[in-house]
Amino acid sequence: MSKSLLDQEPIYCVEQIKIPNGLPVLLKTFAKEVIRAQPTNLEDFALKYFQRLATMIKLDTTAPPPSMDQLIELFGATKDLEYINQKPLAEMAAHAGISAVAVENVFKLANFPSDLVDPKEFIVLLLTTTCKSFIAVMRGMFKLFGAKTGEKLPVPLFFVLVNHLAKRDKEIKKETIARLELDVKTLKKLREVSIDDIRTNPIMLDYFKPDKTLLV
Repeated sequence: MSKSLLDQEPIYCVEQIKIPNGLPVLLKTFAKEVIRAQPTNLEDFALKYFQRLATMIKLDTTAPPPSMDQLIELFGATKDLEYINQKPLAEMAAHAGISAVAVENVFKLANFPSDLVDPKEFIVLLLTTTCKSFIAVMRGMFKLFGAKTGEKLPVPLFFVLVNHLAKRDKEIKKETIARLELDVKTLKKLREVSIDDIRTNPIMLDYFKPDKTLLV
């Protein structure tokens, strides 16, 4: 029978403390994420953070990332679907030549709340395994979802995609997206946007700095 916390030997002096390898780095990284996110419920944030960390450790890093052509093919096959079950989505990804391991990694990492998935969200997450920086992902989104439209996206589609990305990258603030949406839809009344429209928008300048990393 395992000991309870009350049964464990108490620590009375410094000599009894043995710090496991990796603990300082782990705690430092966690503390940085807490400071960055400023969660209202620290315990819930910690639970989700370490669950996600455990999932990432279990991912198969040997999976080849999908190519842009494969992602474009998958989007073409799913663009008219609002939602799809995970199994047929995985089969469509396989038909496009995307590694089954890469698909499984995304399902594990995303931890979708139900079997029904927005294929656009799934494709955005696959894209983040191919493009490793925020700038690369944003450029990739326009190239991928705008492959048939001169790399321009309808405004509603752009905000669907960027909100999917923001779910995973905590540095993309909801307030920033709301301000951008107000500027693009209401003030400028744009019907479609290009990467240059977003890259040069004053609201987004900080996000397009060369050192901007992706936290997905």
